[in-house]
Amino acid sequence: MMKKLLLLLSLSSVFALAAEIKNVDYSCGAKDCSLKFQFSSAKQLPNFFQKFDASTHKLTIGFSDTKFALGEDFYALDSDSKGIRDVRVYTDASFKVPLLNFEFTVGPDIHSEKNPVSLSKGKNFVISLPKVKSSAWSLQKVAAKKAAVDKKSKADSVKAFQAKSAAEKKAIEDSIAQAKKAKADSVKTAKAKAEADKKAKADSIAQAKKAKADSLKAAKAKAEADKKAKADSIAQAKKAKADSLKAAKAKAEADKKAKADSIAAVKQARLDSIREEKEQAQKKVVSALIEGIQGMTGIQGNGIEQFRIDTDADIDLSMVQNREKSSIIQVAVPGPKKTPMFNVSTSNIVKSVTWMSTGLRIQLQKNVQPMILVYKGTLILQISHKSKVPGFICYMAKPEGVFVRQWRNPASSAESFADFSKNMDSDKKQLVTVSQSFGLRPVARNLIVVAEMTPFLASPSEKAQELESLEFGTHLEDIELDGLYHKVRLGSKVGYVNRRSVSFPDELSAVQSERLKQIAIEKGGTLDSNAVRFDHPIEERVSYSSFGRRDPFVEIKGLMEDGINIDQVELVGIIWESEEPLAILAETKNPSVSYAVKEGDRILNGKVLKITQTDVLFLLQEFGVSRRYSMSLPDKYGRDAK
Repeated sequence: MMKKLLLLLSLSSVFALAAEIKNVDYSCGAKDCSLKFQFSSAKQLPNFFQKFDASTHKLTIGFSDTKFALGEDFYALDSDSKGIRDVRVYTDASFKVPLLNFEFTVGPDIHSEKNPVSLSKGKNFVISLPKVKSSAWSLQKVAAKKAAVDKKSKADSVKAFQAKSAAEKKAIEDSIAQAKKAKADSVKTAKAKAEADKKAKADSIAQAKKAKADSLKAAKAKAEADKKAKADSIAQAKKAKADSLKAAKAKAEADKKAKADSIAAVKQARLDSIREEKEQAQKKVVSALIEGIQGMTGIQGNGIEQFRIDTDADIDLSMVQNREKSSIIQVAVPGPKKTPMFNVSTSNIVKSVTWMSTGLRIQLQKNVQPMILVYKGTLILQISHKSKVPGFICYMAKPEGVFVRQWRNPASSAESFADFSKNMDSDKKQLVTVSQSFGLRPVARNLIVVAEMTPFLASPSEKAQELESLEFGTHLEDIELDGLYHKVRLGSKVGYVNRRSVSFPDELSAVQSERLKQIAIEKGGTLDSNAVRFDHPIEERVSYSSFGRRDPFVEIKGLMEDGINIDQVELVGIIWESEEPLAILAETKNPSVSYAVKEGDRILNGKVLKITQTDVLFLLQEFGVSRRYSMSLPDKYGRDAK
């Protein structure tokens, strides 16, 4: 539409003479506001158009082939008005007929290009606009005021330039004066320096003469001191020689006396030893065990039964022979050639124990085939037990007596050795000793920090106050488990730690145990010396650990429908930052097959017991025996996982 209007203007203006606008006025009445364009002559009125741009709030009024007496310029009128705020006057020569454009920036009350147009007094072109509250204005007055402001600004600029020129001139004069003064000061300084150098040279010559005299004096004094020191040294050497002869004589006499005292002490010690041996022989108690055995222990409870034998010599698994389809176990361990038979009536595993020329002979109960374990030189026999009664019964035979402790009823009294031996065969040698009580003491729940750092909190919440920060290896006393947190005691303080950051001693991986041992050695102790001591044990924990190695008595099988076989997978990663930690296991022979497990997931013959930042601990139950098996990632010290 705009292009068609401009085309009509360009065609019609060919026959018109150029028009001229002298002034533009704006005023508001009772009904509307008038925008008046004053032409020089009513005979030369041009064509016009209106255009409103809503996006820029611009109202453009154009006249064909027209000039403006005040010239092209920008005029600021009323920036807060809801009507006309400013105007830009310019000529658009991009068409065949030049257009004089008045581009008004308008307020929100003007929003259309369809504004009524009329002629007033023949030569005044009037556009009616919506009524607004705005001051009247005339572009002649606005232009005159602007010219006055520009003239004043120009005068101020000239004045400022003159002031700047005067200041620069004064600065140049001051600079010349300062240069002259600096030159005079430099000459004065050079003269003073020459005089100072002359004086310094004279002082240096004087000091050199004085130093030479002092050196000669010091050399003379040194020669005299050396002469005196030589004389003193000769005198001291003579005195030292005399003292040495005297000390040698005194030492010879002391050695003679010490030799005599030593001979007397040896004689007295021999007499004391003979007397002590006699007294010990008189006080010696008949042993409750056969010679060569330190102790025998039997434990029953929770579906298992275990029999343990400790001998004076260490036992290795290669020494143990179990004849198939027989009830005899031979242990080729050095000991007495022959001893009386020790009958065991309280065990469902062992019937009797005796020494033969080939070693230790163990008679098993009828139709019993136990699992045989050797741990730290101790022989352990274990079977599944039919009884499911909670708790434990412990039978322990030591050289000083035989004791029984029923953990089901801690208040029960210990059975005497006399009662224990009533069931022995009457034709066998019975060993009698003084009866003593024996208590199976529960093991305290000792927690160990396995994270590098973990907060010790005032309450079981991650937003709780942090009492302090605990390092790897810190030992704590466990009080109770509260959801995700263990309530623990550290010295006299009671607080909470995240259960994912701590482990019980029997849940430690091989890598963690090795690190704890190293820390203990560095502190001058052992792993046991780091343990927390408790006055009131609160729970008994019985466990068997594989110490990071596969149990050689368990048959290797492939992956089964009832779980993952941990003997055929390896630990490749641990996702720790999730709400529940996950362990990533991959098959050893086919790494493309992997599994993600969490705490409590079932595996072949067991379950996932615990996941830490570096290790996964499994609880396995095979042939009625519970054992723990751990897998570890390579730690930051470069050790491989076990």
